[in-house]
Amino acid sequence: MNLSSILNSIIFSIIPFCVISQEVDLYLIPENVETLIGNNEDVYSDPSLYGDVVDFPGITETDRRFGKNDDEQNIANSENILSSFDIDMELGWSKTAKYLNIPISYYYKDFELSLKMPFYLQRQVYYSHGYVSAYGLGDLVLSGSWKYANQTIYNNISGALNFPTGNQNKNVNSYLCPLGTGSYDFILTDRFQFSQPKYSINAILTYRYSGESNRTVVINYPDFAGTQMIKYELDNGHTFVLNSSANYNITNFVSVFGGFSLMKNMSGKLSNIQTYSWKTDVDYQESIGNYREFLIVDAKAALSATVFATDIVFVFSYPIYTDFKQHGVIDTRDFSYYIKLSRNIF
Repeated sequence: MNLSSILNSIIFSIIPFCVISQEVDLYLIPENVETLIGNNEDVYSDPSLYGDVVDFPGITETDRRFGKNDDEQNIANSENILSSFDIDMELGWSKTAKYLNIPISYYYKDFELSLKMPFYLQRQVYYSHGYVSAYGLGDLVLSGSWKYANQTIYNNISGALNFPTGNQNKNVNSYLCPLGTGSYDFILTDRFQFSQPKYSINAILTYRYSGESNRTVVINYPDFAGTQMIKYELDNGHTFVLNSSANYNITNFVSVFGGFSLMKNMSGKLSNIQTYSWKTDVDYQESIGNYREFLIVDAKAALSATVFATDIVFVFSYPIYTDFKQHGVIDTRDFSYYIKLSRNIF
């Protein structure tokens, strides 16, 4: 079985588990769908983009990029198809998500094909009473990339397709806590690094083309055995991310970073169609104005270290500019953190 057949089998065996509808009880859910889809934090803290917003390259990662570690070069030049595979492990930890990724990559010269799906140890969504948490598998991401590297410059251009395999209707105590976007999204990324023995300059440019997701909610009224059905169509808006930084190498295994990140989310769209079992009326509503449009800018500092061939990166972010065109349940931002552990396991 060739690589294409293996990937197709994995993708199409997982996609059927994506839940596309949900039944809720009006008397148990004071706020749910409307609050969730109006929460800007759900966009700017989305793990599929959050890594590009806050990520800094680890020391071992940098060594592999610039050929200081021969493992990747040997993989790319190998004629043995099995040894052309590479398996890494990533553990991400932030305020709203704690997850484990095990990316599987296939190399051919300067090209790479990668497949990954996060397992959320905890995924949080904010409601007026506080955060609710869920766990489980997230969205499957299939990506292809091409790199250019010499002794001082590394550049990687990648395109990724996000499959809505994570349960977008995950329910915790009658509150929605989605594990995926519920849409097919395309992500284009350029990662650049200029490296010198004592310092480096880093930049990540990302653009996400967001697809449309759908959610059907059935509300039961037990008092008179009535049913109301609401069909939502949601477009989160396309997203642009810039992450720029510089770092200084204190030792061969410790480095400090400073920089900033910018995220611009374009205006999205929300519409719903409501039908009722007790009357023939059909109600249609569509968002007006700059739905989910915002611009945020953060200053960042980070510390990176290598311990037993494992990269450990601590990132601290402080908001210096926030402009939400449409306000939701969270109108302000504060200090945030991100911890990443990564290593090559095969």
